[in-house]
Amino acid sequence: MRVGVGGFLVSANTFATQRIPLERFQRATLSGPEMLKRLGDGDGAIAGFVRGARQSGWDLVPLHFVFAGLYGTVREDAYQWAKQLFVDTLRKTGPLDGIFLQLHGTAVADSTEDCEGDLLGAMREVVGDNTAIIASLDGHANVTPLMVRQASMLIGVKTNPHYDFGPIGYRAAQVMAGMFDGSLKPVSAWAQPALVPPLQKLYIAPGWPMDHLMRLARTRAANDARVLDVSLLGGFFISERPETGISVVATTNGEPGLAVEIAEEIKDACWRRRHQFHADLMPVEDAVREAIATDEHPVVLGDVADSGGAGTPGDGTAILAELLRQDARSAVIGNIADPGAVEEAIRAGVGNWVKLTVGGKVDKFHGAPVPISGRVRVIHDGFFTAATKFNAGNYHRGPTVVVDCGGVEVILTSRQALVFEANHFRSLGIEPTARKILVCKAELQHRAGLAGIGRTFIDVDAPGLATQVLSRLPFSRIRRPVFPLDDI
Repeated sequence: MRVGVGGFLVSANTFATQRIPLERFQRATLSGPEMLKRLGDGDGAIAGFVRGARQSGWDLVPLHFVFAGLYGTVREDAYQWAKQLFVDTLRKTGPLDGIFLQLHGTAVADSTEDCEGDLLGAMREVVGDNTAIIASLDGHANVTPLMVRQASMLIGVKTNPHYDFGPIGYRAAQVMAGMFDGSLKPVSAWAQPALVPPLQKLYIAPGWPMDHLMRLARTRAANDARVLDVSLLGGFFISERPETGISVVATTNGEPGLAVEIAEEIKDACWRRRHQFHADLMPVEDAVREAIATDEHPVVLGDVADSGGAGTPGDGTAILAELLRQDARSAVIGNIADPGAVEEAIRAGVGNWVKLTVGGKVDKFHGAPVPISGRVRVIHDGFFTAATKFNAGNYHRGPTVVVDCGGVEVILTSRQALVFEANHFRSLGIEPTARKILVCKAELQHRAGLAGIGRTFIDVDAPGLATQVLSRLPFSRIRRPVFPLDDI
């Protein structure tokens, strides 16, 4: 069997002022044998699929892996370039029995609202209806009916933070093998409640609403041999399309009625728990005051509206300004993306005093620039390795400095970065257990990544284009009415 393998991991914060250009797509695309060499081993969805494919002895045909990441809306020429890349390669490769595609599920371009559905449709048009197309999805995917129609099966991760990409890739290979030998005929049903949860509340851990719902989905899949998969996708509210929000895709072996029944059941369960998805945030001033006063530290302050995982600039300053105003001690800002300030600090050199104006420079939504003065304590290349089982791997923040302002250490990076685990700090010589306050730019990953370190977690209602208070965002394309934007 000849099976094509590729990926399109692109995500858009459609409210962000920056857009993803063609050059970023071109720089972030792997093709041919090099793609399989780099992605065929490890814990990713492609690696999981490759393990299953090799067990079956299939001939793997590398397509492309587009990993432009997360920023603002995709420029149309960038998306069309990637789409054409896949289409042209499929036309050249000759007949394929199957295709596995790793998707994120949240790409929006200037004129293409549903990039994943459109891409799957373009691939389907080339390979025909008899080719198995199975796609994996990130847990934040905004699933559309077009995506469900064009794929033979969609399968999403079951964890958040996500660490089961490998197993779902392997499961995709198992299902594809069943399609090849005729034992499996996947049919899927999609259902969606009128619910758009904030990212903060999609944490899958005991006591959180998604934990109960995901266990319900897993139970339905485990207790009936006719069920191939039940995927509950939390959605990504900052990537706006009509279908933005939580959704369910149930896939059975040739039982369309059962697929509909399960999808509707999980949808209704989500709707009944809608009020549990209200964001739990504390005003900036109160959060900093509590962090200073408590003896239960380290205190982890979540800057959830400027998360490195939500396509914002990463240069929000509201919490920094308040820590300085309240004369906080033993606090670390991790981090503020400001390449200009980094360059100034590097020119000054380690051990020297600098006066900088940091953050708040990309747009008007993440706080005003803040003047700081302190000693340059660290100059670093920005590389570090995450040790968590989710978001594992190597990260590059770009040239990075630490400026010690007395009671507050400010980490300045050249690139936006998700701040979610201890090595982010330790790589810079900052021991998080020895600090009282840690500020993390993440929407929920910091709760898992610092679970063994933080003793108090407070998510802060700071300004930003990933604010968890959805009513503050200028939605225009999402379906209405929808909770919590409407009182239903």
